[in-house]
Parts: sequence; structure tokens; C-alpha cells
Amino acid sequence: MTVAGEHHSCPTKENWIGIVANSSSGLGQSVRLVHRLVEELQRLGLGVQIAWTREDRFALVGRASGNHGCWGLVAVGGDGTVSALLNERPLVPISVLPSGTENLFAGHFGFRRDIPALAATIAFGQSVPVDLGQGLGRRFVLMAGFGFDGDIVSRHHRSRTSRVGIVRPTHRFAYVEPILRSSLSYRFPTITVRVADSGAEETLVGTTAFVFNLPRYALGLPFAPDAREDDGWLDLVVFRDPGPFQALYYLWRVFCRSHLKHPGVFHRRVKKVVVTAEDAVPVQLDGDPGGIVLPTSSAAARNGQLGGHDQVLDLADRLPVGLETQTAAVWTVEILPAALSVMAVSERSDAPRRLPLVKNQLVR
Repeated sequence: MTVAGEHHSCPTKENWIGIVANSSSGLGQSVRLVHRLVEELQRLGLGVQIAWTREDRFALVGRASGNHGCWGLVAVGGDGTVSALLNERPLVPISVLPSGTENLFAGHFGFRRDIPALAATIAFGQSVPVDLGQGLGRRFVLMAGFGFDGDIVSRHHRSRTSRVGIVRPTHRFAYVEPILRSSLSYRFPTITVRVADSGAEETLVGTTAFVFNLPRYALGLPFAPDAREDDGWLDLVVFRDPGPFQALYYLWRVFCRSHLKHPGVFHRRVKKVVVTAEDAVPVQLDGDPGGIVLPTSSAAARNGQLGGHDQVLDLADRLPVGLETQTAAVWTVEILPAALSVMAVSERSDAPRRLPLVKNQLVR
């Protein structure tokens, strides 16, 4: 296993790379990209093992983590493929050949669809430590979202999933319909986020909340522009006011890079938060459905159980297979420092480090 921050030596014939691929990523280009990557890795003297299914991925990561000959793992796909891989908790460095819709992880670390360059990075590059976030036991590297954003993501996932459970390739325009449906039907229940850091405890109330590990969201929008992947902190951003028009206004402020100055936006740097809600709230992790924040007991009683129950059933129907248990009335989100190693791209430039925000440095 390669230690984070350590350079690879030259590979030998005993070394091999595991490839985790998703044939449904983006417009379904992964099969062709995998074949090209295999050829390039073999040219550099590395053996290759490939996993196309969830079961094969689990077995491959197990072999990689217990075999000192494994040079690393490569995710061929989008951010969802990266998320699936990191939730297998690999003990070897990972890299990405991007073929998804957004590819935020790949973009942040400088991975491009340049297969010879990627193969060289895999064979001769350096591994660097990367923090992860964790929500209700599931890991994320980009962000966790609670509320309106989670509703859009869950609707989009259901629209691209066939009746037999096959997830079809997607594209950016596929988000138009779920955005419109969420705008017409989402009720923006109140979300309470309690900062649980010792000495900096605080409670924030809003209608949409994000916890970022990396700075950017879809379309490259800089929701948490100073977030770093290796500083041991998460960036909490809470939007206070409800409604689809207010959400669009907040989005415009993000586009203009002025949202953190708005009085209805709260920003904290945190290590641990606890999220609860009055009514059922959908959650997204790294751009995929992540589960549900169940209504609190008081809210359920106030609603006579029926309305809240129906909403929970509707949201649960949109969850992917395997996430049925990701429902709870209390969601704890926390930082996992240096929980992942990434094969670095040598030309990637790092932004200067910054000190963590404290309570009296509130950005509003």
C-alpha cells in the first residue's frame, strides 16, 4: 500500500491496477475509455483487473486492500462512481478517468480525459491525503445537501432509473424537469443545524443546508470557495429563507460570488454538525440520493402523522437500492481527516492554506 504523500517507485510486473467502471456514466462512454486505459497501463508494465458491477467492485477493493501488489484503483465514470468507490473504504490510492456529467472530483484534482497522462500519473505520481465527510455512516468527498437540492437530486435519479432498476446515462438537460417539479411541489420545511464542535456550539435554522468538503457544486458554482480537501474542516452553508424564487435568488448570488455576504446565508467552518427537520427532508451526498431526514416527533404529532408519513413514503420510493436504511430523525455529519489517498496530478497547483473560521468571524 502507498502511504499518502509518498512517491511511487517504478512499477514491476507484480504490480497491478484495479479499475472500477460505470457503463451508465454520462453518455455511456466508459466501455471505450476502459479499453484505452487498459492498453496504456499494460504498456507501462502494470497488470489490470476490472469491476463493472457492484459485487465485482466490492470484491476488487477487498483484493486491492489486502494485496501489496496493488498499485491503486481507478474510477472510470462520474462523481457517483467515485462515491461508490470511496464508500468501499479502499486502503490504496485512487484516481479518476472522468466520463460523467459533472466530474467535480476529477476537475478539482486535475484529472482529465487524457489517458496517456493519467496512466503516467498512476504509474509514477505521488499520493496525497484527502479528507472525507460522513453522514449517517455514508462517506462523501464533495458535499452533503439537505432540502430543496436533495429533492431535485432524488427526482432526477428516479427519472433515469428504469422499472427493473437499471440506471440510464444522463446529461445536464435531464435536470430541467426535476427542477421544475421540485419548484412546484417542494414545501421547504424548516431545517435545524446544530454545530457540535466543542467550544463553538451553535444552532442555525434555515430551509436548505449544505456541508462542503470541496469548494464547488454542479456547473462549477463556488458555494464554498475557500474549502480545502486536506485541512480537517468542513464548510457549512445554510440558506435561511424558503421558496423556489428565493432559491433562484440565492443561486444567482452564488453565481456572482456574493452569497456569503447575504444576511440570509450562514457560513461556518465545522468538524461536526447535527441536522434535524420539522418534516421529511431529502438528502443528497455527492450528487446522488443519500437518504431522508425523518420528521421530528413534535412535527409528526402536529401534522397528525398522515401528511408526514406520505411524504416519507414518496421520498423513500426515490432512493437507490441499498440506501433504504439511510433514514433517521437525527443526521450527524462529521469530518474524517485524511481518510482517502488520491494519486496527484503533478501540475496541480494548491491554493494557500487558511485559518479556520471561529464564531466571531461569521460571514453573513
